[in-house]
Amino acid sequence: MPKKPVSKKTTSVARSEIKEAALLEKSVLAEEVLSHDGQYRIGIMTLNSASTMNAVDLEMVNLIDDILARWQADDGIVAMVMCGAGDKAFSAGGDIRQLYSSMQAEGDEHLKYADAFFHGEYSKNYRVHLFGKPLIAWGHGFVMGGGLGLFIGASHRVGTETLKLAWPEIRIGLFPDVAGSYYLSRLPFPLGHWMALTGSQMNAVDCKQVGLIDYCVPNNELSRLVEQLRQQPWQENKAMNNQHVRRLLTRFEKQSEMVSSEAPEPLFPKSKLNENQKDIKQLFASMSQQRFTSLADNKSALSYIAERLNALDSDNAWFNQGRDNFNAGCPATAHLIMRQLQLGKNMTLKEVVQWELILALQSVRHPDFCEGIRAMVVDKDFQPIWQHCSVNDVPQAWVEAMLVPLWPVGEHPFDRL
Repeated sequence: MPKKPVSKKTTSVARSEIKEAALLEKSVLAEEVLSHDGQYRIGIMTLNSASTMNAVDLEMVNLIDDILARWQADDGIVAMVMCGAGDKAFSAGGDIRQLYSSMQAEGDEHLKYADAFFHGEYSKNYRVHLFGKPLIAWGHGFVMGGGLGLFIGASHRVGTETLKLAWPEIRIGLFPDVAGSYYLSRLPFPLGHWMALTGSQMNAVDCKQVGLIDYCVPNNELSRLVEQLRQQPWQENKAMNNQHVRRLLTRFEKQSEMVSSEAPEPLFPKSKLNENQKDIKQLFASMSQQRFTSLADNKSALSYIAERLNALDSDNAWFNQGRDNFNAGCPATAHLIMRQLQLGKNMTLKEVVQWELILALQSVRHPDFCEGIRAMVVDKDFQPIWQHCSVNDVPQAWVEAMLVPLWPVGEHPFDRL
């Protein structure tokens, strides 16, 4: 991943043609590059915290929202590229260390930051879905959690050969947030359940196959893509501009396929899903034969999944990693995931955002999330002590309590989102 979103050659041209190149704090970079005819501009936003794998905190959330709002309202901006600094990640998620500190704080500071973060993250990531203009999200390295929530709302999602996309929240006692309920529930069954319950990482080939990304393009093509975006015949018609971007990215993808076919080694990794499709389907076979609609049904299904997961004999490292993640993950999170996938498939995106805010604010008020961060990130002993020993031990009343809003009826803060 280049440290700047354009090549050396493009930079030298752009410096004389950029109408505005602003550094909005060190954590987010915003640059506006002129089209070749000087009539329009392409916005390039870079998450610029490589040392934290571009983990998003509240300050970054607000800066991202400011950029999106400004470029959305600016008729001179015809398209946008969103990428991450460094070689390791677009974004590995939210800055959970700050959330941990907020949950540990006392007095007036207790949960102050955590509540503000989730209010900001949910309302402002929703703006990505409403941007309206071509928005290219460049998925290299880790794209997880809150970072995935930002990435997945883009109109043109690119995965590179280094992509590792996942909802790994079960490992820290949260839940697949920032619209995870919407996207996971719409994946081909039972992939959404597998991804959420195991936190398995998906490569670009598999993400393209199931619709989580739109294009597979090599990571070293980002600079050339920006230069080609400058050459497009932009106009005021947003539909035509989206068509230009689709054609351009499709051309990049086909070119990479031709190069890869002639190379001694494939550029993109082979499918993990195809290798494990049979075992994954067998794992969730009971659910495909019955209707699971209640919390009691969910407990029955999870009990079966846990039993089958440990009975399946696989020599595939990817499958076994998923099994280990489930076994070590938070049992209560597994129950929330089942509810997310039941309800999310019948909700609009806006309804999911409103509903998941309730889960997020309840999560910081229950001990599993705090304990998960302690074990996996702070102390790094990797031995979380969850409230419940297994999925069989999670009471239905606990799940019901997590679904209760914190506001009176009619006073949800996102009612007018």
